[in-house]
Amino acid sequence: MKQMSFQRIRIDDALLPAVVEMFDELGEPVQVLTPDSDRPLVVHHIMGQVTLIAGGTGYVLMDDAEFAVGPGDLLVLSPRCRHSFYCPEGELTLRHWHWPQRELHTDRTILRDVAPFTAGSPAGEVDAR
Repeated sequence: MKQMSFQRIRIDDALLPAVVEMFDELGEPVQVLTPDSDRPLVVHHIMGQVTLIAGGTGYVLMDDAEFAVGPGDLLVLSPRCRHSFYCPEGELTLRHWHWPQRELHTDRTILRDVAPFTAGSPAGEVDAR
């Protein structure tokens, strides 16, 4: 069986607005991939390897397979990398690391003092592995 070169994660509908806000705060340009569509596909590309579908619907072709995507689909474009969101002391942080060298990681603070992410809450960590 061929190993996929990407991971596909579904962000819960209740969490999606906070995640979209988080990606907006990173300051990297949002791209509209299908501007002529009735539901244009709006995406965020983060760290060159994470793509969040923030709005619209469409199809992507990856690893010779076509599949539908829509709001809340998160694509991690490397099989050797892992990403997680965690919340130390009220800050929402995106952690990127190379597997299996978990100690070689990059942290990026995304939002400060943002609800519903508070330290120690059940929503404090969303693992995107």
